[in-house]
Amino acid sequence: THVVGHVFKVTLYKKLLGTVSGYTLNKIVVEYEHVAYAGKNPSRCGCVMRTTHGLPCACELSKYVVGSIPLETIHIFWHTQFFRSRVM
Repeated sequence: THVVGHVFKVTLYKKLLGTVSGYTLNKIVVEYEHVAYAGKNPSRCGCVMRTTHGLPCACELSKYVVGSIPLETIHIFWHTQFFRSRVM
């Protein structure tokens, strides 16, 4: 599922914009859709996204319904890397 860019203007994703890829944001958006079912209950959630991808699972995301997802909850593998060329 690909999510239209305007979805990412929501406060929930504010701390992640420009620091993780669009692919990563899409994965989180899809997982966030499970918050309504899982809530804060790890038994219902299963925490598969956290275990297999190092991304916040539904029960973790439920904590940020009112705030923003902190970058620290995203495994470094998913962080966008910027390279500067060295001018000599």
